[in-house]
Amino acid sequence: MGFTVKVKRVQHVKLPAKVPGPRQIKVGFPAGEADSDNIQKAVWNEFGTKGGASGGGWGGPIPERPFMRNSMRENQSKYGSALKASAAKILRGETNTKQVLSKLGILAQGDIQEEITSLASPPNSPVTIALKGSSNPLIDSGEMRGAVTWKVHK
Repeated sequence: MGFTVKVKRVQHVKLPAKVPGPRQIKVGFPAGEADSDNIQKAVWNEFGTKGGASGGGWGGPIPERPFMRNSMRENQSKYGSALKASAAKILRGETNTKQVLSKLGILAQGDIQEEITSLASPPNSPVTIALKGSSNPLIDSGEMRGAVTWKVHK
């Protein structure tokens, strides 16, 4: 089971086509990098569920808690600035696109993990808090947060 979240960026950094190396990074739960349980938890929390047979926590609906979209939206200008600063270094041969995208992946991974940790609304229901023993909506065991990763693609 997998999913793709596409985030359109307002600010693009274009490198000349002759610059070798990968051109894309996927951050979150890339196919082949995360197990299906964590992908399912991420999808349920990112987009919410209707509950019951359609999935969700302990049988009830899970409200939408868009931790990935929030993180990307809140940090978009930071990523654009990092890419702009690196573009000149790539053109001068001081670094390459794989190194730049890897650093960006690490940065975005940390931002998503921080959003998972800090997101508090909508809160867990009293039943959920009692069952899991925590009021943090996106953290039970910490497994989903730990599964956030990145992958450089060509």
